[in-house]
Amino acid sequence: MDKEKWILVIDDTESMIIMIQSVLSQLGYNNVDSFAMPQMALDAVKQNPKKYDVVLTDLNMPVIDGMEVIRELGNLGFRGGVCIVSDLETRVVELAANIAQQQEVYLLGSIAKPICRDGLSRVLKRMGYVGRKKRFHLEKMTRDELVGHISRDSIVPYYQPKLNPISNCIESLEVVARIEVEENSETILPDNFIGTAIQHDLVDTITMQLAQKISIDMPALLTAFGSDVSISINLSPTQLSDLDIPKRLHQLFDAQNIDKHQIILEITEEHALKSAEQLESLNRLRIQGYGVSMDDFGTGFTNIQQLRSLPFTEVKIDRSLVRQIHNDPFSQAVVRSLATFSPTDNFKLVAEGVEEIEELEYLVTHYPNMLIQGFLICRPKPIEQLTQWHSRWREQANANRA
Repeated sequence: MDKEKWILVIDDTESMIIMIQSVLSQLGYNNVDSFAMPQMALDAVKQNPKKYDVVLTDLNMPVIDGMEVIRELGNLGFRGGVCIVSDLETRVVELAANIAQQQEVYLLGSIAKPICRDGLSRVLKRMGYVGRKKRFHLEKMTRDELVGHISRDSIVPYYQPKLNPISNCIESLEVVARIEVEENSETILPDNFIGTAIQHDLVDTITMQLAQKISIDMPALLTAFGSDVSISINLSPTQLSDLDIPKRLHQLFDAQNIDKHQIILEITEEHALKSAEQLESLNRLRIQGYGVSMDDFGTGFTNIQQLRSLPFTEVKIDRSLVRQIHNDPFSQAVVRSLATFSPTDNFKLVAEGVEEIEELEYLVTHYPNMLIQGFLICRPKPIEQLTQWHSRWREQANANRA
């Protein structure tokens, strides 16, 4: 449970520490360590790097300030979440947030002093998204079990729409992997096998099995959604390290006469994109005509400035920034900065994980050209259920226009 997670508070003012501890206690968080001296806090992380789930740190502190704390957390490989607690001006905090991403630190957000209960609660609820990232490194399914599912051709594509809210049309479909077990009609979600696939180098095998099945589904998808619809497939940075990945995808899609301009490759960010091989593969895929998308922006390792040097045609804003965006000044600032870049750098924006009508209304009002993806629109579905859903969606959309 989130309330059982450990929180580390760093602030040079004892009264602020007492206030933060009090608010955390009101919210039900009692596993809290606090330090007025940042070096002691960093020593605690160094001694037990897996203990803390969240670090709350001030920026303006003597000797060691919050910027250095964030840098050292990155150097220590801290895999929890970080929240900036500061009374400094917004642009200073936003720059610190940008630096946190460069240091490969997962930033949960920032809250202003004096802290309020609702603001702190909103930030701490994002711990679940950091947990989701961590789970990719946990092995829930054994290697032999996963290899068995792959050999039985049990990896199947489910599709989730990306909606253009202005036209009410589906512009793209993201493919997510599922394992379907025929014996007991069980559907296994990625959280239960992706960690195993990463650990045992089976991600590429899963991707290729999915791509083959997408090729088979493509004619039906084009019939249902129109000839301009694109299909998004996830690729990991590890796959990009293999310089043969563009060639293998080319052979697979060419054999099925699939236009590469209709395929978007979503690059996940469990590792930073920085090796020469990764960048070469990314550039070659773009040269060949694929769209390339930065997935989960806001929780990974790429910041807004770095996007300018990478050939992305789409950027997906992570659910952690979309959740309660109508009430969250920090998320609003990050998305606003990204949207400012988008028109000049020629990439589309997608808000993923939209689950509440208030989130949708905020995004459509402020960013009408942003695509919307999430459970509020449609959960991932196999192709038969997806086309049935789309028929009902079009009927409803036509009725609303009448």
